Amino acid sequence: MTGGDLSRRWQSLAPYLLALAILLAYLPSLSGGFLNWDDPWLIRDNRVLADPSPSALGRIWRDFSPETRLELGAEYLPVRDTELWLEARVFGLSPGGLRASALALYVAAMLLLRSALGRTLGRTLPAEVAAWVFALHPVHVESVAWLSGRKDVLALLFVAAAMAVHAGKSRQRLWAVPALLLAAHLSKSMTVVAAGLLVAQDLLARRRPDLRIYAGAGAVAFGALLVHTAVGDSVGMTQAPAGGSMLTQALSMAPVLCRYVGSLFFPPALSLVHDVPVVTRLGPSTLLALGLVMGWGAAGAYLWLRRARPLWLASFLAFFVPLLPVSQLVFPLQNQMADRYLFLSLLGAALLFGALFDSIRSPSFALAPLVLFLLGLGTAERSWVFASSQRAFADATAKTRLSPTAPYQLASALEERRDIPGALRLYELALARSRGSDEVGRRATNNLAKLRVEVGDLGGAEAVLTAGLRRWPDDPKIHANLVRVLSRQGRMSEARALFDELVRRFPEEARQGGARP
Repeated sequence: MTGGDLSRRWQSLAPYLLALAILLAYLPSLSGGFLNWDDPWLIRDNRVLADPSPSALGRIWRDFSPETRLELGAEYLPVRDTELWLEARVFGLSPGGLRASALALYVAAMLLLRSALGRTLGRTLPAEVAAWVFALHPVHVESVAWLSGRKDVLALLFVAAAMAVHAGKSRQRLWAVPALLLAAHLSKSMTVVAAGLLVAQDLLARRRPDLRIYAGAGAVAFGALLVHTAVGDSVGMTQAPAGGSMLTQALSMAPVLCRYVGSLFFPPALSLVHDVPVVTRLGPSTLLALGLVMGWGAAGAYLWLRRARPLWLASFLAFFVPLLPVSQLVFPLQNQMADRYLFLSLLGAALLFGALFDSIRSPSFALAPLVLFLLGLGTAERSWVFASSQRAFADATAKTRLSPTAPYQLASALEERRDIPGALRLYELALARSRGSDEVGRRATNNLAKLRVEVGDLGGAEAVLTAGLRRWPDDPKIHANLVRVLSRQGRMSEARALFDELVRRFPEEARQGGARP
């Protein structure tokens, strides 16, 4: 068999091998169920998705009321919600079926991206390596193996399809690329900047951009942005900047950029929850992040303008542009940092990997498979982690020091498994990590007190609720729970006084909560 025959045989088998590698890497996730973070209310118990009547589609596409938007994730993502509604009609909302369909969508997205890279770069080795690095990197596990990440997978599918069409020369690009990007925007809001990937494509292909395509892509992105902004405002998705000002928000987010870059080259740093400390002054980590951004962009511009080498500028655009909507500088969001925010930005690192292996030539045939094997192994391990709420949040708890969310969710998972000692310990950790009047600490207070009552520690439950009442004086549930604990201790006069206050301040809770001493 000649070298040419071998090359052609490899090219014909490569897509099947890539699909097989992805399936093997994600196989450990397929036996998992719903994670206890967002999956229950957003998918499993969602009344809109469970409604078999066509009116449910009307609510998904046309109902902009805050009530419906909150029920559908506090976003306007009708493509995602329609796909889930259809899947519920055909297969039901079983976690096994949803995990399998998410993986199938991801495989399709990766094959489209592989096609787009091959046609854009025009060279087999760098395009193939970049596609495999992108497909097998563990950063995508959060999107693929967490059912609430369906929007990431669908958005990736449509963006990859748009890039595959854009890489060609047909006249259909004029409408097909904007249409596919619009579908992506209605699957995940942060893709409104995905047109930046078209610019990176044109740079890599060394071709003059078609401004008509850019205009169409820009128009649909602008329209989608207006809708997403209006819906976000109506449901209160934005919050005050970290530290109280846009300056402290910017200083706090600068180190996050370094951590994003680091997690792409060191995947063990990935976590379902991240600590993002508030930074109030310019320090080494902030300067390093600014230097990284400016250096990467400046080097890319220089190499493109002076040396006609577009790779570094294209990789810069592919990495940083998709992160703009979640930079927290325009719309401060509740979630400061997340692995899933890298679902498109990984392309920048993948392009650099592909170029690296191409530049070292023959050794790359030994080195590239080793890197890809390690990435696939990391994805398989992380897929196993994401098959269980307990494993996912045990991993996140071990990787965080500040956030109360990870230990709280782990405590909930342990409580569901009736590991009461473990749940008590983790609720205490969540409460110790909580600051101010955050919602996680409030819920941890009530849950911790409930479990203390369950194990007969009424004094401990009283201490937790009393401390909680000082932190959350306007929380009716803490009031009601403390009334119950005092009553069970036989301290009826104290319970009666607190109950009278409950009736005066929170009559609805007093009527429905069963807190009468």
